[in-house]
Amino acid sequence: MNAASSTSIPAVSGDHIVEGPDGSTVFVVSDQFECRYDKAALALWSEWKPYGIPSFNSALLHDLERGSQLIEGYFSGHQETRPLDYIVLRSGIRRVFSLGGDLGYFQRLIVNRDRARLTEYARAAINVVYRNHLSHNLNGVTTIALLEGDALGGGFECALSCDIVVAETHVRAGFPEILFNMFPGMGGISFLARRANRKVADEIVRTGRQYTALELADLGIIDMVVESGQGAVAVAELMKKRSRQRNAHAAMTRVDKIVRPVVLQELHDVVKLWVDCALEMSPQSLEWMQRLYQRQLGIFAREIETVATIRTYRSITAA
Repeated sequence: MNAASSTSIPAVSGDHIVEGPDGSTVFVVSDQFECRYDKAALALWSEWKPYGIPSFNSALLHDLERGSQLIEGYFSGHQETRPLDYIVLRSGIRRVFSLGGDLGYFQRLIVNRDRARLTEYARAAINVVYRNHLSHNLNGVTTIALLEGDALGGGFECALSCDIVVAETHVRAGFPEILFNMFPGMGGISFLARRANRKVADEIVRTGRQYTALELADLGIIDMVVESGQGAVAVAELMKKRSRQRNAHAAMTRVDKIVRPVVLQELHDVVKLWVDCALEMSPQSLEWMQRLYQRQLGIFAREIETVATIRTYRSITAA
């Protein structure tokens, strides 16, 4: 297993809730994922900070799914005492929202012809984005993706599963999968189709280009572009601006999902094709995936070294 893949690093799972005297609440799911509830703003700010390469490793996907269930259980049926209007997704990694799937893990599974684990990973990913698309089964809640850094592949898929996408001006996003003879198979095409016509969606998926935030806003893919460093402030202002018409905005968000639905079976059907495509990758395509993975390793070498330190510390303290 590669050093950067956190699938080899057991996350410190807390799954506990800490309520403050001011009405704020912190949901500790693991050391890769936690959420903060701001009762005054009626908002839940969720933040992930993956080990090593900032991608959706298997452990983080399971953290996100558990976190979704924890959030649903805490807020569902408690609208009077725990009002919630917004859930904001953001990254704790500077200038990166998410680079998507764990390429090192994918390579290993493809080489070993491990269909079962590829399918397990993909299904975990679509469970996460679909629960997010459904606002974690909480009526009247709007989800916001706050892109303070680049969103590629599965990171872009996750962002597009939100009701609103806000990006800072320096951000780039896109689907690079075509570069190694693959396609975005975990909701990306389905969520993209809700926001763009077929010509635009085809261009984004089939070229592998990284688009600027302004380009994506012009194409109608993201909703708001703000100055770098001002993303969180802009989201807070947006929520405040909508507060007087909160019922209407919440209702229109629900209507949008009725008019332009994404069905879970559709996501599962696409995943089957994605797994088939992955297992048919040629040595040349795997080499291109390896090049991209090696580039990620180089960029995030310091974070990977930190992961190794954490693993050593845990092994010593557990002894």
